[in-house]
Amino acid sequence: MAERAAVYAGAVRRRRAPLQTCVGFIDGTAIHVARPDGGLQRACYSGHKRRHVLKFQSVTTPNGLVFHMYGPHEGRRHDIVLYYESGLDDDLRQTLLIDGVQHCLYGDSSYVLRSWMQTGHGNEPDRTAAERALDLSMSRIREPVECGYKDIKQYFTTFYFQRKLKIRETVVGRKYFSGALMCNIWLCLHGNQTASYFGCDPPSLERYFSD
Repeated sequence: MAERAAVYAGAVRRRRAPLQTCVGFIDGTAIHVARPDGGLQRACYSGHKRRHVLKFQSVTTPNGLVFHMYGPHEGRRHDIVLYYESGLDDDLRQTLLIDGVQHCLYGDSSYVLRSWMQTGHGNEPDRTAAERALDLSMSRIREPVECGYKDIKQYFTTFYFQRKLKIRETVVGRKYFSGALMCNIWLCLHGNQTASYFGCDPPSLERYFSD
């Protein structure tokens, strides 16, 4: 990140983002799984999704790569729980101040506001016009990034068949991590919608593995 931060921030700025030093986007995603037994039903049930899920947290950069991933975690947990338990808050605090410039990630209002983590304001009734404009602008910019999550399921359609995703009978978390890695490899070779949108080329496959 120390080497690429200026490139990532420049790519986001070219899309007229109000955040001038944003280098990536953070979000949580959920994988629907078969209804588990053995006392795990409550732990894996997401009231928001109204399904049994495993949750993951990922950071995506403007070149489309999944830069960081954490999980799997209980489906009932909020995104902010994954953020703290992943240790990412401390990592970002230590690594995103580069050459005197404070870079940041952008996430929705589920996350905590930090100098290294900028968030949306949600649907707060007392939002100012400037805050509403910022939220609208950043949400538009973030949309292509979410295509990366769809790519994993598109290329590995097993994640659409939740009856086959049985906790304790198959390694659901490991499969998802493997899918993310393979999508990164595909991206290095062929690019994707996110990289095209930001005009930010992914690294070569040799560079990706050397890093």
